[in-house]
Amino acid sequence: MRHLLKLLFILFPLWASAQQIVGSVADQEGIPLMRITVKNISTGQMSITDDRGRFLIKGVHRSAILRFTGTGYEAQEVLVNELRDIRVVLKKAVSVLDEVQVIGYGTTTQRYNVGSVTTVRAEDIADQPISNPLAALQGRVPGLVVANTSGLPGAAFTVQVRGQNSLRANIQEQGVPLDNPLFIIDGVPFAPQNNNLNLFRSIATQGIGSGNTNSGGISPFNGINPADIESIEVLRDADATAIYGARGGNGVILITTKRGGNEEGKTSFVMDAVSGVSVIGKTMRMMNTKEYLAMRSEALENENLSPNLTILDEGYAPDLLLFDQNRYTDWKDYFMGNTAHNTIVNMSLSGGARTTNFRIGAGFNRNTFIFPGDYSDNRGSLSWNLNHSSIDQKFHVNMSALYAYNKNNSSGTPDLLSAYRLPPNFPEFIDAEGKLLWEYKGVPFGVGSTDNPLSYLRNQYSISNTTLNSNLMMSYEILKGLVFKTSLGYNSVDGKEYKGVPRAAKNPVFGTTATASFGTNEWETWIVEPQLTYYTAIGKSNLDFLAGATLQRQRNGRVEMSGSGYSNDDLIESISAAAVRNVTDGSSQYSYAAAFGRMNYRWGNKYIANVSIRRDGSSRFGPGKQYGTFGALGVGWLLTEERFLKDMLSFLSFGKLRGSYGVTGSDAIGDYLYLPRWASSTYPYDGETGYLPQNLYNPKLHWATTKKMEVGLDLAFLQDRILMNTSYYNNRSGNQLITYSIPAIAGFNTVPQNWNATVENKGLEVAITSKNIETGGLKWTTSFNITFPKNKLVSFPGIESSSYNTRYVVGKSVNTVLGFDYVGVNSTSGLFEFRKEDGAVSSAPEMPSYGRLNDYVAFGSLDPKYYGGLLNSIRYKKISLDVHFDFRKQIGANYLQQVYASMPGMAFNVPASMVDRWRQPGDVSDFQRLSTAYGEVFDTSRFFKNSSGTYGDASYIKCRHIAIGYDVGGVTQKLKIRGLRLYVAAQNLFTISNYAGNDPETQMLYGVPVLRTVTGGIQLSL
Repeated sequence: MRHLLKLLFILFPLWASAQQIVGSVADQEGIPLMRITVKNISTGQMSITDDRGRFLIKGVHRSAILRFTGTGYEAQEVLVNELRDIRVVLKKAVSVLDEVQVIGYGTTTQRYNVGSVTTVRAEDIADQPISNPLAALQGRVPGLVVANTSGLPGAAFTVQVRGQNSLRANIQEQGVPLDNPLFIIDGVPFAPQNNNLNLFRSIATQGIGSGNTNSGGISPFNGINPADIESIEVLRDADATAIYGARGGNGVILITTKRGGNEEGKTSFVMDAVSGVSVIGKTMRMMNTKEYLAMRSEALENENLSPNLTILDEGYAPDLLLFDQNRYTDWKDYFMGNTAHNTIVNMSLSGGARTTNFRIGAGFNRNTFIFPGDYSDNRGSLSWNLNHSSIDQKFHVNMSALYAYNKNNSSGTPDLLSAYRLPPNFPEFIDAEGKLLWEYKGVPFGVGSTDNPLSYLRNQYSISNTTLNSNLMMSYEILKGLVFKTSLGYNSVDGKEYKGVPRAAKNPVFGTTATASFGTNEWETWIVEPQLTYYTAIGKSNLDFLAGATLQRQRNGRVEMSGSGYSNDDLIESISAAAVRNVTDGSSQYSYAAAFGRMNYRWGNKYIANVSIRRDGSSRFGPGKQYGTFGALGVGWLLTEERFLKDMLSFLSFGKLRGSYGVTGSDAIGDYLYLPRWASSTYPYDGETGYLPQNLYNPKLHWATTKKMEVGLDLAFLQDRILMNTSYYNNRSGNQLITYSIPAIAGFNTVPQNWNATVENKGLEVAITSKNIETGGLKWTTSFNITFPKNKLVSFPGIESSSYNTRYVVGKSVNTVLGFDYVGVNSTSGLFEFRKEDGAVSSAPEMPSYGRLNDYVAFGSLDPKYYGGLLNSIRYKKISLDVHFDFRKQIGANYLQQVYASMPGMAFNVPASMVDRWRQPGDVSDFQRLSTAYGEVFDTSRFFKNSSGTYGDASYIKCRHIAIGYDVGGVTQKLKIRGLRLYVAAQNLFTISNYAGNDPETQMLYGVPVLRTVTGGIQLSL
């Protein structure tokens, strides 16, 4: 008993000094912060701040240290000592690890996120002279491939996250492109997603010539002003995307717009004005007159033909007999060598008080074209955001809206791009009065020769689109930590398109009837998402629950009208003035409903578990097949929170091991394909309109599935000066939704169905960010990312006897190129030769037939072997320099694929490299002998176009962006303005590549490569 009393006396001072601590936490503006974790480092006991920023923690010794942590704020430690009521002010986080990161239905930080998410922020976009926000993602995100389809204003981008999951690459069915990620803007799914908006062909959307044109359309993202964007998050793994269910099976891209300011009572005005020029990048030289005429004469001589002026004769050659033999015009430079002008002006007004803030933005963007004519792509945009909270911080409401009007009048015909092919001695197309010429010395254009390429100047084309995105978010804290919120969203993109071909633009030889086409393409979606969240801390545990539901409806309506027989060119903008009128239309509606939930558990800031589940319902499947359940599990272990590892790995300032596994679905098969459908016939019979079958009934059509697995390691060294994120992923997509090809004699070309085929995408992603120098006035940071992807068709039962046997190979990538194995040019015959199935070499291989490859072989994959980007940012006092490169290792179609879509030797120009061609027996060359006759040379050209000879190295390193800025100091103080910055920026400045062609990114010979742009700008803040 005596010893017990002694022990009590010894411990009594400790008990006496243990105390109850209360306090409050606020930010630097004095706004109370809720959900801030307060941890007693000695005991591990934790508390959490309420909606007023208050906390209470019991049994705290005066020598204890309390640690305050919260999402988006720097951690702070306080020694209790004699304090009873502690008031803490937290600074916004500086470390990248603690910056707020938007995820599905919430936010987190890189420190506690167990998913694979990459953020591109407003400051990464600010200096880039771009009009499409997708351009800001190029080379900045591991696992993401973003590529231009053309260098002209308004052109579309291709976007893919972690490879191709589907067996139907680049095929659109009823406006549903496969393997595109889900795009969400402020909580609202973007109505058109990444679909092209144009219904008709225009020069801005097409390359010329068959073969690999890789041409796109008008991008819907031209309606989103990059200056209004606060951040873009790219979600890739199961943990990050499963909360979106089937919609996020191919990844998710979240676009968050800018909010209002938080400085109470202060209103700020920001203006950014940019002006610059764009020119075509490096292109291949085409033959000059001497080289071209030699080629044409040789081609005729090879077939024992004499040049003549008999139209449609194989020897027809006005370029040799009629055109000026000494005339030379570089038509590529004539049509593509002009300078385009760019103007960007953005303004914003923001401010507010403690409980309310706002932002209003306005922008204007104008890009002209590089070819002759008054053509441009114009956009005007408005945006606003209003955020309000009640005084007790229980009620919050946020309203946001984006509106843009975009108009592009590029041209009514893509034939302008055939200027590459014009004979260099082609005569003038226009007379002294500006009228188009349709003949030269009695020989008509367009009959056995090139038509007048300036006819596009008389054509009329325009596409105008209005984009509206609006969202209302309301939340109310029912009880401490229990919050109910509702998101209401609406998005629409309405397009109007017009294409007119007046009589003045038509060759009289082919008639003078004017024609016109009118189209509307309307997309809209609305979404309602009620949600309930609960957050609590119990001891060392932090629990975050989310439950919600989604109701979404999407509609697309299209109308196309065409008219002909106009009596006057002034009337062609009216469909009612047409003598003959035709109308087609189409409409589709997609309904989607879901219930979802997520639980996030964090223990002692060491161990993290995240469970997501979603029950999806889709209108694209029939009764009994409409619903599917998907989910994911993500776990994380913060290595550096373990004391024994912290001592062993003292060089680490942060370490996290994470992993995830989940199943997502896909309903990307198009609308109504499970239903038996009929359509009206195009031509009436006996005065009556008939019906044609469109689709067979398929009640078994159901969800495709993708199983995603990922393991990641995130490390930070030297007090977070070096951050490294490494991820290995393996995704398997099975139960494929395909449109199975069948012979047309069956009444249908395709039948939609599920196929037991499996596509695998796996790879390694590495991202490194380092603060190289941070001393005095000099700061230098570097960001680098690289991805090593690998795609494989794991299984396809019955492929040998299916129509897919000539398209896919089991065990190889779904982007494997199948074609003839090109050997070279026979030095005796001068013809291309190919290796046959039996090993023999021949100039006449066998084309594939149904279910059989014959002499076709697999000779490469169009998947990149690796890709990534490198960004260096240097700040020295008032001067800044940003240099961004992106790179890709890949093969692609070279210029010969488009050249040999026709037959060199005919009356069109070709690249000057073909001067070194086969001319006589014994010659060693890469180009076969020339011809103008349809015979064996024509056949071998056709074989060659589908051979390994038209593919090669398309790797590149692009200087994607350079910006140099200067912050003006003394003048701003005198003028009482907050900031003034001057800068010069360049986009796509140069490309390093061994590619045989114009641009390894677009891979088009008869098209426009990505333009070089140089701009100067001024940023003013008041």
